[in-house]
Amino acid sequence: MSPRVDEQNQQIRDKRKQQLLAAGAKVFGERGYAGTKVSDIVGEAQLSHGLIYHYFSSKEDIYMELAKMAFTTSYDTIHQAVNSNGSPYERLKAMTEEILAHTRESGYFFLIALQTNTSKTVPEQASAISAEYSAKSLKLLTHLFQQGQKHGEFIKADPSQQALMYTSMLNGVVFTRLTYPSLERFPQVDQILRAFINTSSVKE
Repeated sequence: MSPRVDEQNQQIRDKRKQQLLAAGAKVFGERGYAGTKVSDIVGEAQLSHGLIYHYFSSKEDIYMELAKMAFTTSYDTIHQAVNSNGSPYERLKAMTEEILAHTRESGYFFLIALQTNTSKTVPEQASAISAEYSAKSLKLLTHLFQQGQKHGEFIKADPSQQALMYTSMLNGVVFTRLTYPSLERFPQVDQILRAFINTSSVKE
């Protein structure tokens, strides 16, 4: 078999796997882990039932990959923002804008992350991934709040508590936007950040 044919076959395999992952994200997001069957994912992907086992060994295997994608993507977004150029406030604002701008397209992954953190039916390994990346993300955000306080841009408060509050607020906003699509533009980023910044030193 020629390298070109091999490449084309690999592209087909990659495309089908992405179809299955996209379908899995939608079905798990809408029905939850316990309420989802492999046949539901196959039906959503509009692929043959037997094909799924060329890529995944079980429903749990699909969920595990999706959960890892959800938490690593979130971590990567935070890591990139914290280590980018600009003042701490500018970096926090840019990160918040990016997260909220992609609320709708990443909604199913948010719901998967939410149920991983709250449901007792999801695989234990998924919960372990959540714990690992959530801790790493919180550490990065704590460092960013420490920097902001040092520069006088953020209010004086326990930076780890501020990081946790920021995460909680953002999760709440994303959940509300997914629940009520008409509120997609509420609240504005500046409204969220106002709880953390020193308004006398930061121009919104």
